[in-house]
Amino acid sequence: MDETMRDLELGKQLMAENYPHLQLTNIEIIQGGGIKTVWKIETTEGIFCLKRIRKSLPIVKFTTSAQAYLSSKGALVAAIIPTKDNNLYFVHEGYALVLYSWIEGTDLDMEKNQEHLEIGLKGLAQFHKDTVGFVPPPDCETYNRMGVWPDNFKKMLEELKQWKSVSEQQNTPFHQTYLNIADEIIKMAEKSVQLLDRSCYHEWVKEIGEYGYMCHQDYGKGNALHTKEGVYVLDLDNLAYDIPLRDVRKLIFKRMAELESWNLNLVEHLINCYASVLPLTEEQRKIIYIDLLFPHKFYGYVKKPFKKGEDGEIRKLLKTFNVEKDKMPVLRQLLQLN
Repeated sequence: MDETMRDLELGKQLMAENYPHLQLTNIEIIQGGGIKTVWKIETTEGIFCLKRIRKSLPIVKFTTSAQAYLSSKGALVAAIIPTKDNNLYFVHEGYALVLYSWIEGTDLDMEKNQEHLEIGLKGLAQFHKDTVGFVPPPDCETYNRMGVWPDNFKKMLEELKQWKSVSEQQNTPFHQTYLNIADEIIKMAEKSVQLLDRSCYHEWVKEIGEYGYMCHQDYGKGNALHTKEGVYVLDLDNLAYDIPLRDVRKLIFKRMAELESWNLNLVEHLINCYASVLPLTEEQRKIIYIDLLFPHKFYGYVKKPFKKGEDGEIRKLLKTFNVEKDKMPVLRQLLQLN
C-alpha cells in the first residue's frame, strides 16, 4: 500500500473512531506528507477539514479554545467540530488532530495584488478586534508577546553586533561582505530601539491589559479567504497575545519588497485601510513605522548562517540588505529622521 492510500485509510479510521456521528461520503488528501497531512472530509452533514497540529498539546489547548471562543462570538474563523467525547481535538500518536468546518472562498494573494491586500488588512483588523477578551483555560500554555518588543529588539541588535565581531575574525567572502554592510544595519536597529523606548508602546501595553489582542503571526496567502461574509482567517496555530501591529508590519513590508520600491503615500494608505476598521492614534501608527525600521528581514536571513550554521550566500545577503536600504527614504520622512 503506498503512502497516499495509507493516509486515506488512516483518515477514515480516525473519523470513524472520533466522529462516528458523521457519515463519510468522500475523503481526499489536500496536503500530504506524514504529520503534515490534511484531509478534506465530505459527509452527509457537510464538508470538513481534518488537520494535524504540530504543536505541544498545552499550546493546542490554548489555540483551539481561542478559536472556539472566536467562532462562538461570530468571528470569521472556521468552526471546530467537537469529537464524540465533546472535545475540541483528539490525540493520535502524540499529535492533536482537529476537525474544522470547510470554508469556500478566494485566496488573498496580498503580496502581489493590491486590492487583495486592502481587503486582507480590513479583515485582519476585524480579526484583531474580535480576539480581545479571550481568557485561556487554566491548564494550557500560551504564546504571549505582550510587552516583549523592546527586549526582543535589543537582543536582536546585540546579536547583529556580535556577528560583526565574529566576521572581523573570519576571512571568508561572506563574512567580509557582512562586515561591509553591518554598520548601516546596526544603525537602523539602534534607531528602532531608541524610538520604541520613547514611543507609546509601554503605555499601550498597560492600557490593553492581560487578555487583549491576539496576533495571527502568519497571516498571508493560504490563511486569509475572501468570502461573501468577509475575510475568513484560517490556521490559528500560532496565535499570540500581542499589540495588533506585528501582523500589519509584515504585510506592508512584504508588499513593498514585492514592488521593489517604497512609496510614502502607499504605506499610509495601507495603514488607513487597517485603521478604517481598528482605529489607531498617531502615536500607535508610529509604532508600525518603528517596527518597519528595524531590519527584521535582514536579521531573519543572517541568523541562519551565524546561529544555525547554514551556508551563507553573498547574493542573498546583499539582496536582503538592499531590501532594508530601499525603505529608508520613506521611513526617514515618516519618522522625521535626519
